Amino acid sequence: MAKNDFFTVMGGKIGKVVEKKLRYYFVVRNEDLHEVASYLFNNMGCRLSTATATEVYRGIEVLYHFSHDKTGTYYCPRILITDKESPQMNSITPIVRGAEWIEREMAEMFGIDFIGHPRKEPLLTRNNPTVEKLPLRLRRVS
Repeated sequence: MAKNDFFTVMGGKIGKVVEKKLRYYFVVRNEDLHEVASYLFNNMGCRLSTATATEVYRGIEVLYHFSHDKTGTYYCPRILITDKESPQMNSITPIVRGAEWIEREMAEMFGIDFIGHPRKEPLLTRNNPTVEKLPLRLRRVS
């Protein structure tokens, strides 16, 4: 499937697109994340390579990296969580089982509540009580 087909099919589900060599970064609303992730994973055959979270002044950004291995192209939906006090967003684990651990890591490090995630217990800090709570949060204010 060509890049243009994905963006045509997803239409209003995709916000601003930033295109770099073999990479497409685009904004997705939380309520549209499941449909976009499902299309990338189930229809296009992309695999979830990884996901990252970053605290920015306007909130916390979560960026999923889906690899279309046949073409070497990455499709990277970006979700912005604006509520830093109680950050939450939909989990893609019900669609992409491989997202389970990376979402658990982002939950622990950034305090994101992934709605619909099947296992919310700590993964990295479970047996280490000396690790500070939310160690990757910068607590930036706008």
